[in-house]
Amino acid sequence: MLTFEHYIMDFFKIFLHWLAFFFTALSIAVICFGFLKSLKLLFPNKEKLSFSKIMRDNFDKYILVGLQFLIIADIIDTIILRDLQNIILVLLIVVIRTIMSWEIEKHKS
Repeated sequence: MLTFEHYIMDFFKIFLHWLAFFFTALSIAVICFGFLKSLKLLFPNKEKLSFSKIMRDNFDKYILVGLQFLIIADIIDTIILRDLQNIILVLLIVVIRTIMSWEIEKHKS
């Protein structure tokens, strides 16, 4: 027989799954929005800036924000599943985000 605590835990797990899904979808939406916004800036390019300069100056911020949301989603998944694969995934995303942030700051100075 299931107790009240089991129902609460099941509800909490379902809520966390939906929360992780929300942050994953938000991450994808932010990155896609940033890409489309960068492309929009590329076409009326009156200063004749290169594709890489426009993307580096605009798109990189959206990638970092998207990765932040992805880290949140993966941390929530790790809380639910607690397996080594999810812990390694979170670690890799944090390392990638840190390296990208360091590279962006290096290019700005």
